[in-house]
Amino acid sequence: IIEIRIRSVKNGIAKNIFSGIINNKSRGGMRSKRVMLMAEWQVGHLVHGVVNYAHSHNWHLILWHSGSVRSALRNWRGDGIIASLPYPGLFTGKNLVRSDMKLVSLTALKQSSIPYTMVRENNRAIGKLAAEYFIRCGHRHFGVYSASERGTSFCEMLKEWGFDECASLPTGEPEKLPQWLVHLPKPCAVFAENDWDAADVINSALLNDIDIPSELSVLGVGNDICVCHAPSVSLSSIDSRLYQLGWCAAEELDRLIEGGEPKSQGIFIPPAPIPIERESTDFVVRDDPRIKEIVNYMKLHLQQKLPIHSLAVYFGLSDSALYKLFATQFNASPKQILQELRLKQADYILRMETCTMKQVAAKAGFPTLAAFFEIFKKKYGCTPGEWKKSLPNLITEEG
Repeated sequence: IIEIRIRSVKNGIAKNIFSGIINNKSRGGMRSKRVMLMAEWQVGHLVHGVVNYAHSHNWHLILWHSGSVRSALRNWRGDGIIASLPYPGLFTGKNLVRSDMKLVSLTALKQSSIPYTMVRENNRAIGKLAAEYFIRCGHRHFGVYSASERGTSFCEMLKEWGFDECASLPTGEPEKLPQWLVHLPKPCAVFAENDWDAADVINSALLNDIDIPSELSVLGVGNDICVCHAPSVSLSSIDSRLYQLGWCAAEELDRLIEGGEPKSQGIFIPPAPIPIERESTDFVVRDDPRIKEIVNYMKLHLQQKLPIHSLAVYFGLSDSALYKLFATQFNASPKQILQELRLKQADYILRMETCTMKQVAAKAGFPTLAAFFEIFKKKYGCTPGEWKKSLPNLITEEG
């Protein structure tokens, strides 16, 4: 049961929603845990994860959204707080009525005297995944629109692969974005800090007659469905698993309230291992026009058997010539690329459709259910069923 209760004075003005929740009882007669979520940026999937955990564990949850944050803290007499408020010195004894307040923060805190566990996305893994994705797509020119560890990790991974040049623009300088995009070498792959910044990149590029994705491939982070579909060119994005982040933050706070010790090393949520591809990126950016034609053919025929020999014959190549072409362009075999395409299709179906696992395997083109489970678990580290359960409630691309 999730609600916000307000005690009012005689004239009907709200008195104190934070200190007024004192005797809240659960249906079983036991007092519900009283938790406040304090986030300046209330991302839908993240809040959804916290709310679902609260509902399933009979919490009384307050969603703070306005007013003085220090006043809210000073009046809060609940059991714990989940916060995304990176202000120095905010979480100290002078701002909290309870010195034993349990705290989970979604950002690193400065000058905090309250022990806490930090739960956040694994930004290094996100940057690494973005770099690997663009390299696999065949890009040779890169840009990063970021001022965080994500962007740093992106550039470091590019260097590991032998790409020393990566144009960089901090997100704190949006007025420079149009000219920066104009002067990027084309075609160029741009990795943005999040979906909002990536949407700004797309809008700025289109206003300056830069074609997407042929001249500029754009990848965001967060997989916010509304933001990803707002531009006229839909945005590809890394799923940073914000729902799981919210659920994990709530689960960790529950553990702290029950007497557990804060984890000083923090908890870092890894991204989904395959970016969600939409119109803003092109999986095949290659010098050889044949490779794009072959991969597009694979995409259109995933549900069919595609023996490599038959594929070679269809495109007028010998088996060895086809393997050499893929090794040169992808550093992978045709079979490996086909398997990757099928995994992407299976991931999409699991997110967007209600199907049995047997139907998912068939739609994605896996020869048997057993083969689907084996290949999926090797890639994701879990079974398709476990992956499906970890996703938020079904959210379609149409909203």
